[in-house]
Amino acid sequence: MNDVAWRIAVILVPTLLLAFLVAPVPTVGAEPSDHRTQLGEAWGEFVAGLERAQASLTDPKDFPPAPTERNLAEGYRYALGHIGRMIELEMRMDPRFPEFHRSIDMLRKWTAENPDTMYLKAPLDPNAYYRVRGTAADTREWRDSSRGRTGPKAPRMVTFQTITDVPGATGELAEMAQCKSQTLAFINVFDLKLEGNRFEILIGPEEPADHRGNFLPTRKTMTCASTGETGLAEARWLAVREIFSDWEFEAALELDIVREDAIGETKAPIDAAFVAKRLKRIGDELPKQIRFWNLLQKFPLEMRDDANGDGRRNLPLNGINQPAPPFTAGGVAGSRQLYASGLYQLAPDEALVVKVTAPVEPHYIGMQLGNLWFEGPDQQNHVSSLSGHQLPVSSDGSRYYIISIADPGYQGWVATTGYDYGQHAMRFVFREDPPADKMPTAEAFVTKLKRLDQVLPADTPRITPEQRRAEIAIRQAHIKRRWRAY
Repeated sequence: MNDVAWRIAVILVPTLLLAFLVAPVPTVGAEPSDHRTQLGEAWGEFVAGLERAQASLTDPKDFPPAPTERNLAEGYRYALGHIGRMIELEMRMDPRFPEFHRSIDMLRKWTAENPDTMYLKAPLDPNAYYRVRGTAADTREWRDSSRGRTGPKAPRMVTFQTITDVPGATGELAEMAQCKSQTLAFINVFDLKLEGNRFEILIGPEEPADHRGNFLPTRKTMTCASTGETGLAEARWLAVREIFSDWEFEAALELDIVREDAIGETKAPIDAAFVAKRLKRIGDELPKQIRFWNLLQKFPLEMRDDANGDGRRNLPLNGINQPAPPFTAGGVAGSRQLYASGLYQLAPDEALVVKVTAPVEPHYIGMQLGNLWFEGPDQQNHVSSLSGHQLPVSSDGSRYYIISIADPGYQGWVATTGYDYGQHAMRFVFREDPPADKMPTAEAFVTKLKRLDQVLPADTPRITPEQRRAEIAIRQAHIKRRWRAY
C-alpha cells in the first residue's frame, strides 16, 4: 500500500466505523417513528383520560360528593382503584386465554359492593366453549342451609352468571334503559351438580345434546324490559360471586377456567397496536365510570338530595325500603338476591337502628354500608358489615343492626368508620322465595346511643372492647385469606 492509499485508509476506516456504530438498527414490521408515534399518541389519550377522571371528582356537572377532606381523599383512592382494575382487565383479560380477574378487592371497590363477597370475572367469546372446574371445602351447608359447622367449609353462597357486560362504560344512565348489561343465565349452590366437593360447568353458545352436567349459555334470545325489543344477547363475561357469612371458617373455592379449543396454544407477543388500543380504552372509560356511578347516586337512588323534587327520596333518609329485587342496574346484580336500602345521617351521639324480621330464615342475609363514592367502607379493620352468621337472630325473632359512628358496646354494631352520612343496604338470598305473607320486613329509626337499652331486646349481648378487638381480628384474618396474592 503506497503512502497516499494508507493516508486515505487512516481517514476513512474510523469514519466508516463511527457511522456504522451510530446508525439506527433496522426494525422488523414498522418504521421506528410509526410505533413511537402510535404509542406516544395513545399515552397522551390515556393521560388526558386521567385528567378528565380527576375533574370528575370535583366538577359539579358530574355530581360528585361534597369535596370534604375525607370525601376527596377517598375519591382519589377510588380513582386509583379503577385505574388498577382497568389496567389488569385490559392487559391480562383475553377470551382465548381466559383467567379469573378480581373485579373488586380491598382497593378497587365500586358498585356499592357487598363486603361479604369475592367478585370474580373471566372473559368469554360467545361463540366458543369453556369449562370451569371447581373444588369446595365442606358443602353440607349448601344442602341444608344450616349454620354453625366449624372447620374449613365452602362459602355460604356462590353464583355463576353469564353476562353481556358490566355497567358504567358509557358514562350515561341511558345505558340502563338500553339493557346493555344483562344476565343470560345463572347457576347457584342450590342447583349446582356436584361430584363430592368438585364440580364442572360447561359454558358455550348452546348445550350439546348429550350433555348432562352444569351448563351456562353464552347466546340467548332476550327481551329488554324497558324497550320491549327482542334480540340475540351474547355473553362476554362469566361473573362469579362467592359470598362469605362465617368469616372464621368459610374458605374460597379453587377455580380454573379453560377455553376448550385453545388449551396449550402459544399466545402471540404484544405489539404497539395492542398496547395503544388498551391505553386509549382506559383513558376513554375511566372518567365515564366515575361519572356513571355519580349519576346513579344523584338521580335513581337520590343519595345526594331529592333529585326530582317530589318530596320523597328513593333511598329514604334514616329509613329503609322493604326487601325487593334491585330497581337500578339490576341486569347483572346478584341473581335471586333481594335488596333493602336506605340512607343514614347521624350525630355522634345517635344511632340508626334497623330491625329486620324474617319469618323464613334466609340462606344468606347481610347488612352493608356504602360511602358517597358507592363503595363499602373498610370491612377488614372495622365492623362495617354484618352477615347472618355474625349477627344471629335475637330472642324476639328479629335482627337489630345498630349503625353509628361510635361503638355502642352492643352486639349488632355496624361501624360507619367515621362517616356521619352514607348509604346502608341489606341483601337476602332464600333457598326458595317465600310467599308474600312470609317475606322479610324491615324498619328503621334514629335513637340516642344512651337510649339503646330501651329499644333493644333486654338480653342483647353487651360487647367489651376486648371482645370487639377479637371480632375485628377474625375479620382481618379472613380478608387476608380471601384476597391472598400467594
